[in-house]
Amino acid sequence: MAKLERDVEKRFFDIITKQEDNPSSNAYKVYQKLVYYRFEEIIKNSFPEFIKHISINELEKSLYEFLKKPPSTPFVWKIANDYRKFVKKQKLFHNKKYLYELLYFDWIEVEILMKEYKFRKNTEFSWNESYKLSSSARIKKFNFDIINSQYEIKRENFLVSYYDFSRDEVLFRELNEFLFVLLKKLNKKQTLKEVLKLLCKENEINFKEAKELLEDAIKELFSLNIIVKS
Repeated sequence: MAKLERDVEKRFFDIITKQEDNPSSNAYKVYQKLVYYRFEEIIKNSFPEFIKHISINELEKSLYEFLKKPPSTPFVWKIANDYRKFVKKQKLFHNKKYLYELLYFDWIEVEILMKEYKFRKNTEFSWNESYKLSSSARIKKFNFDIINSQYEIKRENFLVSYYDFSRDEVLFRELNEFLFVLLKKLNKKQTLKEVLKLLCKENEINFKEAKELLEDAIKELFSLNIIVKS
């Protein structure tokens, strides 16, 4: 079935890019509809929140533009990400910029769920170890209030999305900006304490106070496998 889908898509892309057939021919229209409906299904399933905020006409126009150039991935589930990147690059929804963040929000859940992970059994947390963001987690700065479903409201916020092994689902939580920057700076060459000290020095913050305030939050991130030892 997958091979059949790819053959149909390839034939349609040949028609579009090489103009081998007359665009008014029945063959063109049949292939166009077949591929369109398949891609529409992928986009609707991958971006449930995004779909709620665009019209049928807007979706149709964006998909036909997208179909003029073949997706770069051979994997059907990754086509959604190609679409996400395409509409942003082409500025198709620039009058509703929050839609780009909504697309990311929907997509990252798909991406995390589709990957396989080895659960790391928690060892004891230590400030004197080096840590990194887990492969089952992502962090991102947002300019709209996506996490609270107030999509059109501008609000700078920082989110971590992660795979919850106990619940078998992707969850999201908000981070404060300082913790977000700390997570971005994690590396295998420095211990967590060293990274925090440097960050505190750069921002003229008392290290001991920062360490005390952040400890519970960081331990929780460690217990959830959001950060792991390098």
